[in-house]
Amino acid sequence: MRINFTSIMIVVFRKFLLCGDAVPIDLNILSLHRLNGQEQSRLPGLASFAPPSKAARGRERETLLLALTLNGNIAFSDEEYAALTRDAAAAYYAAHGALTGALRAAAEKVNRALLERNLASSGRGQYVVGLLTLAALRDSQLTILQCGPTHVVAAHAGEARRLHDPALAGKGLGLSQNISRFFSQISLQPGDRLLLCPALPPAWETALALDRGLPAPDAVRKRLMAIADGDVSGAFILVTEGTRSVGFIAAGTTTPPATPQPVEASPAADSAPATPPPASESTLPPAHIVGRVPDDAPSAYAIPPQPPADDPIAEQFAAAPARTFPPSIPRARPPEPEPAAEIEEVEEEEPEFEAVDVSTAPPEERAARRAEAQRRAARVAVGGLQTWRRVRQQVWERIRKFLPHLLPGGESDISLPIPAMTFISILVPLLVVTIAVMVYTRFGVSSQHNALLTQARVLRQQALQETDLARKRQSWDGALKYATRAEEIDKTSETQSLRQEAQTQLDALLGVTRLRFAPAFSAPLNAQISRMAVSDSDLYMLDATDGKILRAVIARAYARDEKFICGAGVYGSVTVGSLVDLLVLPKANMLNSSVLGVDAAGNLLYCAPGQTPRLMTLPLPPTYWKHVTAIWLDGGNLSLDGADVKLKGARLYVLDAPARAIWVYTDTEGVFMNQPLTFFGDQIPEIQDAIDVVVSGDDLYLLHADGRITYCKHSWIDGIPTRCQSPVKLENTFPAYGNEDVFAKAHFTQMIITGQPDTSLLLLDADGQSVYRVGARDYKLQGIFAAPPSAFPAERLGALTFSPSRMLYLASGGQVYFASETP
Repeated sequence: MRINFTSIMIVVFRKFLLCGDAVPIDLNILSLHRLNGQEQSRLPGLASFAPPSKAARGRERETLLLALTLNGNIAFSDEEYAALTRDAAAAYYAAHGALTGALRAAAEKVNRALLERNLASSGRGQYVVGLLTLAALRDSQLTILQCGPTHVVAAHAGEARRLHDPALAGKGLGLSQNISRFFSQISLQPGDRLLLCPALPPAWETALALDRGLPAPDAVRKRLMAIADGDVSGAFILVTEGTRSVGFIAAGTTTPPATPQPVEASPAADSAPATPPPASESTLPPAHIVGRVPDDAPSAYAIPPQPPADDPIAEQFAAAPARTFPPSIPRARPPEPEPAAEIEEVEEEEPEFEAVDVSTAPPEERAARRAEAQRRAARVAVGGLQTWRRVRQQVWERIRKFLPHLLPGGESDISLPIPAMTFISILVPLLVVTIAVMVYTRFGVSSQHNALLTQARVLRQQALQETDLARKRQSWDGALKYATRAEEIDKTSETQSLRQEAQTQLDALLGVTRLRFAPAFSAPLNAQISRMAVSDSDLYMLDATDGKILRAVIARAYARDEKFICGAGVYGSVTVGSLVDLLVLPKANMLNSSVLGVDAAGNLLYCAPGQTPRLMTLPLPPTYWKHVTAIWLDGGNLSLDGADVKLKGARLYVLDAPARAIWVYTDTEGVFMNQPLTFFGDQIPEIQDAIDVVVSGDDLYLLHADGRITYCKHSWIDGIPTRCQSPVKLENTFPAYGNEDVFAKAHFTQMIITGQPDTSLLLLDADGQSVYRVGARDYKLQGIFAAPPSAFPAERLGALTFSPSRMLYLASGGQVYFASETP
C-alpha cells in the first residue's frame, strides 16, 4: 500500500495556516481586601513579576503571580513583605528546568525565610504561618502551586471549578523544613475569571459562576464585597485578549487596561541580596497579618497581638525550646505515610517504653500523643533551666559564705579580688556542666538508646506477624526509623542488623532494588550535567551551564577527554546557541562523527574525537521552529498487519513542544538533509509542556512536565490516522503502598526506553534520586532502582542514560554514577 506523505503534509500545513497560534491573553488583577470593616485599596502579599533580562533558561516567557498571606503573631513591615515576594520571584526566575521545579524553588525560598523567623522567636511563643499561591503564566497555560489551605476558583462559560486540596497543600509554610504543595494546571481563554483567596466566602464561588458576558471589574469587586460577611482577602482576575502580561487594576476602574504593566522580578539569585523594587512595583501592597492593628497605632509592632489560648500552633511554638536553624535546608519531599510510631524531633524527649499497636491506634490518638510529648519535652526543658539557675545561685552563695572561714581569724567581712571572683564564677559552672554531661552520657544516653531499640524490636515483631501488606510496610518503616536513631546514639551489631533487616523487608514490599553505584570520576567535573548518551566506548555529557558536550573514554577507569570540542559558537556564518540535547550516532555515517548535538533553533553539530565540529542545519519545517525541546534517533521496525518490516536508515524525531509539533527526518548515510514529515495528522494532542520524547518503531512516548505520559502509535498508511492516548494510566502492582499514589509523589524529568526482549520505560525521579521502571505496553510498575541510603549527595539527579551493555548511568551535579548489575 502506498504511503501518501504529500497529502499528510498538505493537511498539516493548511491546518497551521487556518488556526495559527493561540490567542495571547492578559491577566487583569483586582484586589479584594476588607480589614476591620474597612475596604483597603491593596491586598498585602499580592504581586506579579515579569521575567528579568537574565532569567534562567525556560523562564524567559513566563510571568509569575504571587499571593502570600501571613497568619500568626509576628509583625511584618511593608518592606519585609515586599522582600519576601521579591526573593520568591528571584528564586523562581533563577531555577532551571521544569516549571514545577521553579515553582517549588520559589515556595521553598518563602518557607525557609519564615522557618528561620519562627525558630528565632520560638522561645517567645511567637510564630507566623504563610499561605502561598503561585501561578505561572506561559502562553495560555496557567500552572498553579498552593501551599496551605488556599482556594482558587476558575470560571468558564458559566461553570465554576474550585482548586482546593488541604491534604496535599498542608497547613502552610514556616512550620517544617519540608513543604507540602498542591499542583494544578488550567487553560485560559479571554473572558475567563479567577478568584484567589486564603479563605473562600461561600457566596463568592456561586457569584463567579453566575456571571455572564464580561462585567466591569469594579462592578465585580463591589458585588463580591457586598455579599461577603466580615473581613475578607483575595484577588479577582479577569482574562482578556492582550500581550501575555499580568497587571493590577485600580479600584474604581470600569474597564481593564489595554496593556497592564507587570511588576518585574529581581534577576538576583537566591544568594544575592534583594534589590530595591523597580518603579512599576508601586502596586505592591503593605504588609498584613492576622491581628494587625491599624497603621496609626504606634505600638502595633512593639507589642505583637497574642494568639488565642487554644491555638495549637502557638502552643507548639511556645513549648518548643529555641534552636539554631541549620545552614542548609534539603529539597522538599512529598509527605511520606506516617510511621507506625511517630519519632519526635525534640532530641531531649525521653522515648516511650510501652509497645504501640499501630494497627489499631486512630490518627486522632496519635496526634494527641505527639502534642502531649511536645508539651512534656518543653516542660522538662524549662524546668531544667530553672533548676540550673537555682543550683548555680545556691552554690555561689555557699562559696561566698564558706571562703572567709578558711582565713585566719575567720573574718566574715573579707572581699575577694575581682580576678579571683571571676575565676570562681567561671570554674564552678564548668564543673557543674562537666559533671552533668558525664552523668547524662553514662545514664541518659544509654537509657535513650535502650528505649529506641525496644521500640524497634516491638515494631519488628508486629511486622513479622502482620498479614496486611500496607500495615506491614508501616511497621517496618517505623522499625527502620527507630533503629536508625538508636544507631546514631550507639552503633552496635544489633542496631545494624535491625536496620538492615528493616530496610531489606521494606524494599521488597515496595519493589525497590538497591544498585551499587560507583562514581565515574575521582573528582566532580566543573559542570552541571543535564543530558547523557553512551556508546560501547564513550560517555557523552551535556553541560547545561555552557551548553557544550563533554566526552569521557570508557576503559578500566573513566578518563575525561580534555581536547574534545563540541559546543555553542560561530561556525561560518551561522551562530549555534547552547545545545539542548544530544545523541550517539551509528558508527557508519558519512561524516565519521560519534555524537550529535542540537540547539533550540534546529542547528546540528556533528562531533568526533580529534575533529572540528561540523555544522548541518535541519531543513525548516512548514511552521518554522519555535524551540527545539528534545531529539531521538530510531531506526526501528515498522509494524504492518502484524509483521515487522525493517526500514532503511534511521529516523530523527525532533520535538518542538511550544509549536505542538514532532517532525521526522529520514537520514542519508547519517545526515538529515531531507524535508521533514509531520508525526501527527489532523488531531494534535496538547504537548506544549512536553519535556522529553522516546521512540521505538512506530510507538512514540512523550513525558510532560507534570509527570504525565502520552503514547502515540503512528500510522504510515493513508486514511488511517495516528492515534494518541494522553495520559496513559500508570498502574502500581505493589499492594504494600496501600492508597498512596506512588507516581504522584515522584518528580519525573527524563525518560529513556530499553530494547528487546523486555521493552520498558525508565523514568528519572530527580527529587527521589531513583529510577522507575514501567512496562512499555501495559504501563505497570515493574520496580524502582535506587542506591543505598546516602550514596548520592543531597541534591536532585540531573540526567540518566542506559548503555547497550545494560549499565545504568545517573548524573548529580558534575559527577556521574554507574551501576553494572542492572537487572
